[in-house]
Amino acid sequence: MNMNFKFVALAFTVGILSSRSCLAESCMPYAQEKVNNAIETPHKWDGPSDGPEAVLEKSIIFVASDLRNGGVYGVARGMSEAISNLDWKLRFIDGLGSEVRQGASIRKAIGFEPDAIVLGGIDANRHKEVLKLAERLGIVIVGWHATAFAGGSPEIGLYTNITTDPLAVAEVAALLAVVSAEGSAKVIIFTDPNYKIAVEKANAMAEAIQHCRGSEVLRIESLPLDKIAQEMPMTIKRLWRQYADQVTHILAINDLYIDFAIPSFESLLVKNEPIPINISAGDGSKAAYKRINNALFQLATVPEPLYQHGWQIVDELNRAFNAQAPSGYSGPVHIVTPENVEGLLSHDHTGIYDPKNGYRKAYMKIWKP
Repeated sequence: MNMNFKFVALAFTVGILSSRSCLAESCMPYAQEKVNNAIETPHKWDGPSDGPEAVLEKSIIFVASDLRNGGVYGVARGMSEAISNLDWKLRFIDGLGSEVRQGASIRKAIGFEPDAIVLGGIDANRHKEVLKLAERLGIVIVGWHATAFAGGSPEIGLYTNITTDPLAVAEVAALLAVVSAEGSAKVIIFTDPNYKIAVEKANAMAEAIQHCRGSEVLRIESLPLDKIAQEMPMTIKRLWRQYADQVTHILAINDLYIDFAIPSFESLLVKNEPIPINISAGDGSKAAYKRINNALFQLATVPEPLYQHGWQIVDELNRAFNAQAPSGYSGPVHIVTPENVEGLLSHDHTGIYDPKNGYRKAYMKIWKP
């Protein structure tokens, strides 16, 4: 596939890109290949093809960090869909966005004596004592975004954690900036200093940019997610005083940074000033899809296959119930650009990235007696 970067010549990029030749001769082919592969929508299942048959009569409790969070809710729906094909029981407890409530919810879940507890977006390291208690009681713990990376953490009682590789996500987002700038990206990176994984993603983006000669990281800007609404306008104003004549791209760990930067960018447009190309290394919100589709303020975002993750959680639980090791599977990174966003916005679609790779049939084949 030859990626068509006609979308980087949108109105809001005028004045940013030039016909500069690529200085990063060794980087560009690699960057182009990585980006092209991530834009492709997977049509073939690359996950597990074998495993244990589904066990019977299991009780699962999904403890959510906050069911108002679209990612957590999507995974919960995926789990519910998968379990409807088994004779397991599934119930939900909502932590309502509070660490204290989340801890209480885990303890409440343990009190019901389930076979397993799933942590939906809850930081497992902040609740390791209660998780070890659950382990001693024979309760299996599986997480979704419960630790920074995919895989188990026996030291805190976590059988496995499901997530897309955050460093791979960060690399693809950064390389898209390099390719769209023809090898001469000058970027500002937004991150949340309160979360280790957010800092690691920002550092991974910076490293990818710095490996490409001709591209440069102007600044890594630390702005906590819970302060974006209040502080983004002044932050953009401050950054533009220093970098307005240099910056080509903004990279952010989450779509929210772009959400709250838009009023500032609209002001720049009114003044006929160029604004940067914005790329989010995570989330995949409906608002972001609309911006990408409208060629307005955002070039790309990196969503996760939430329903697929829900099905994978059920499969990992079944492996645990059969005293087997986790599958070790972590799906490929998929980046949404103007080339492939339309399918996520069609009238009959949920707006959730749900790859048509046959994962449902693959898991059903594994579980079938």
